[in-house]
Amino acid sequence: MLDLLGGFILELRNAGIPVSLTENLDAMEAVTHIPLADREAFKYALGATLVKNHSHWRAFEVVFEVYFSL
Repeated sequence: MLDLLGGFILELRNAGIPVSLTENLDAMEAVTHIPLADREAFKYALGATLVKNHSHWRAFEVVFEVYFSL
């Protein structure tokens, strides 16, 4: 899971979303408290910890949908 999240965070950074080390660690902690099968909860837990500016939300959604496509 850590490698998966690390790759996702790299893609967010490539999309222009700044993600700090603290936000990275917060995201990793957050996903330990939700069922990973709940895709919506997973998405919003990551969004709450990794997106700090409303203007980055759309880019986050696009990267999430592509990176975690089923």
